[in-house]
Amino acid sequence: MQSTRNFDLLSLVSPSIRYDSQVIAACSALESELQAVSCAVDNLLIVSNVSSQPEAVIDHLAWQWHVDFYDDTLDLATKRSLVQNAINWHRKKGTVAVVQEYVSTVLSNGIVSEWFDYGGEPYYFKVSTDEVISSLSIYEKLVDIINAVKNARSWLEGVIICRTWNCNLYFSSALVSGKMLTLSPVQFTIGQVSCAEYFGGALHSGKVIAI
Repeated sequence: MQSTRNFDLLSLVSPSIRYDSQVIAACSALESELQAVSCAVDNLLIVSNVSSQPEAVIDHLAWQWHVDFYDDTLDLATKRSLVQNAINWHRKKGTVAVVQEYVSTVLSNGIVSEWFDYGGEPYYFKVSTDEVISSLSIYEKLVDIINAVKNARSWLEGVIICRTWNCNLYFSSALVSGKMLTLSPVQFTIGQVSCAEYFGGALHSGKVIAI
C-alpha cells in the first residue's frame, strides 16, 4: 500500500498509456512535487500535532486559546500540556475534574478530595500531595489556579503535604518490682486503773540559839 509521502505515480496510470514517453516524463516531474506538498501538509496540521510543535508556535496557540495561567518561563513540556488541554478545560470549568487536572499541572501527585470524602464541612475540599512544595510562589500559584477554575460555591480548605518514612521500629519493656514497708510504733491503750488514794504531810520545827 502506497502512502501520499512515498508513492510511484506512474504505477497509478492506466496500463494503456503507462509506457508513453510523455506520460512517463510527466509522472516523473509531478511525483516529487506531489510528495513535497504531502510532506508540507504536516506543517499545517498544527492542532493535531501540538506535541511536536516548536515553542514559538505553542506560545501563539496559548495566546489564541486564552490558556489560563500560561507563563513564558514554564518548560516546553508544561506549555504543551496546558495548550493541549485548554479547550477541554474551558468546557469543564467549575467541575472537580478540571480542578484535578489543573492541580496536576503544578503537582504531579496532587489529589483533590471533596468534603464528603473526608467528613468535612459541606462545599469544602482539600488538596493532598506527597511532593515537596519548594517555595511560597509555587504554593501561591497553586492556590490562584484552584480559585480561578473551581465553582463559586466551593472553598479550598487547605493543602495537605503527606510524608512517609520507612524505618525499623524497635519496642522494649522493663519490669520493676518492689515492696514498700511502713514501720510505726506499737499503739496500745492504757486500761482503766482503780485504787485507793492516800495523802500524807510532815511538819518540821526547830530553834536556833546563838551564844
